[in-house]
Amino acid sequence: MSKRLVHVARGGKVIGQYPSEQLASLAESGFLLDTDLCYSEACPVWTPLPEFLKKYEMPKFSLGRPDDGKKRGYAGRHRHSRQNPSAVLSGWIAFLLALSALVGSGFWIAGLYSEIGRKSGQVEEMTKQLAAKEKESQRLLFVSREVVEPGVVRGSVIVRNEAGKRVAMPGVEVLLFPRKVIESYLEARADEVARLPAGTSVDGNKFFTVGLPPPTASATTDASGRFEFPVPEPGEYVIFTRMNIFVQGGRAERIWFVAFNSRDPLNTLVQINETNCVEQFVPSLMVVEGR
Repeated sequence: MSKRLVHVARGGKVIGQYPSEQLASLAESGFLLDTDLCYSEACPVWTPLPEFLKKYEMPKFSLGRPDDGKKRGYAGRHRHSRQNPSAVLSGWIAFLLALSALVGSGFWIAGLYSEIGRKSGQVEEMTKQLAAKEKESQRLLFVSREVVEPGVVRGSVIVRNEAGKRVAMPGVEVLLFPRKVIESYLEARADEVARLPAGTSVDGNKFFTVGLPPPTASATTDASGRFEFPVPEPGEYVIFTRMNIFVQGGRAERIWFVAFNSRDPLNTLVQINETNCVEQFVPSLMVVEGR
């Protein structure tokens, strides 16, 4: 091998290139380790340092650590004192180069994490802005009851955006109950809430749809958002409806109980929105009064 350079790798990375005749002295000084791998034109396969030295008959230096000098005695110390200064210098240069590369990698990684943090902050801010924008344009929900012939109640579920445009809400479930039936049901459910252990979290939008009594009539709004019910007899009734509306972080189901009197000849228009959905546990406040 004479003066051909040998590539030395450690931990999967090349740490330097050294003249073949200096490998033994670098190993003797402890700069190269037994676990280092060597590669050269003469040995085009990565080979552990001890095997590499044996195979190519390098100078016979011990491959122990520097603190093994006590075992090697005077002869080992004497050989160490006669090391080639240029070899030691080359070793230190390689060490410093590796160290600078490591430090540079550290700064690069730190910068990368900083950039990731900055981008994450931008994404979070954009998400908040989008949510705020959607909140601004959230539609108002309405239920209306029209004046019709006795024994029938017709109505529609529509939305009105901030520009004043109304849009029909098709596919919305609408149920009809006698008002006394719903009030009794809500009072019973509120009593159950009162008996729950202190600190229990209750979602009113789900709690007050469990075990609903059988409706007098039910319907699903058509493509025009319209529904129609037969009314068995004149009196006070409650229309029940549920819809998904936008809330911070997504959409959530909300429910409403809207009361009306079938004897009233006037059209009833009730705005139903996030502020008057069922979320409080006072029965007298759970039913939205039609007007």
